[in-house]
Amino acid sequence: MQRRNGLFWGIFLLTLGVLFLARRAGWLDVDWHSLVNLWPVLLILAGVNLILERRGNPAAFITTVMLAVAVPATLFGFFNHNRDRDRDGFHMRWNHDDDDDDDDHSSDNGDDDSDNDNEDDYRAERENRDSETVKSHTNTFTETMDANTSEAVLKLAGGAGRFIISDPTSELIKADTKQTVGNYSMSVDRDPSTHIPTIELKPKEENHHIDLKDGDYENRVDVHLNAKPVWTMDVALGAGQGDLDLSAYAVKTLKLAAGAAELDLKLGSKADQSDVKLDVGAASVTVRVPKEVGCRVTKDGALNIEQLDDFTDMGGGEFLSPGYDAAKKKMTIRFDGGISHLKVVRY
Repeated sequence: MQRRNGLFWGIFLLTLGVLFLARRAGWLDVDWHSLVNLWPVLLILAGVNLILERRGNPAAFITTVMLAVAVPATLFGFFNHNRDRDRDGFHMRWNHDDDDDDDDHSSDNGDDDSDNDNEDDYRAERENRDSETVKSHTNTFTETMDANTSEAVLKLAGGAGRFIISDPTSELIKADTKQTVGNYSMSVDRDPSTHIPTIELKPKEENHHIDLKDGDYENRVDVHLNAKPVWTMDVALGAGQGDLDLSAYAVKTLKLAAGAAELDLKLGSKADQSDVKLDVGAASVTVRVPKEVGCRVTKDGALNIEQLDDFTDMGGGEFLSPGYDAAKKKMTIRFDGGISHLKVVRY
């Protein structure tokens, strides 16, 4: 089973790399819409593959190879279809304006010179717009630390980009954001009875439609928290990268949801009991856990591969670290992944 998982991911990454290379080289002329419409085939193929593997049928090798090619091709088609559709929509609006200009020409011949001047102005403005360099803008959010704060809640949300939680700060929170499109907002609400602050950092609900060139888009969020409170965290990310170093913080509960992302999560031993819930899609997840903490991992998901070298397989998707029962501090990691890779490292 482990060998077949390695085969799947090897072909998966190889296929995805070839598709991106072919696209950049201009070798692909594909109807992406037709690929996106074939996504139910993945469910059928995955179901057949699971049945064959359970029965030990050699044909599972063939379905694994087919799945390893079909999944990245469909994902690639989905992202490129959305990208092409957005660009087409952008140009269609401009073309619609051009049609309106043509109608004006046919209905009012006496204003030909004026219309030509407007057309020249429009083209000049469009050329200037296309030549402008997309600029990023930054924001800094802070909240003062109250000495009586023993617990705190963080709710962090973001779309595609890079998200970092690192070294502590003397403030309750300090967050730096840098993005090309849109803005972030932060709110802090304190419970009237417990005085526990709930911090919510998320993008503003703004409707943006900008045709950005490859590499122009930037979305980065750097978060620093105070190390004194016991933290409850709810982090929801889209695509991109997450570098979450929580080793300096006492984390009671962490709920982390992500789509197509690469996540590196480092946990500490500040809390006596930690509950971590990971809900990811097509993601590669590395979790780092202190050796002195007893760690229990439960996983669910059809198409994922795990790397838990020094854990004991208890069956039913449950794994225990060495010395779990005797450990004074314990951590539970619940992993629910789609097409994903999970690696747990004890440091």
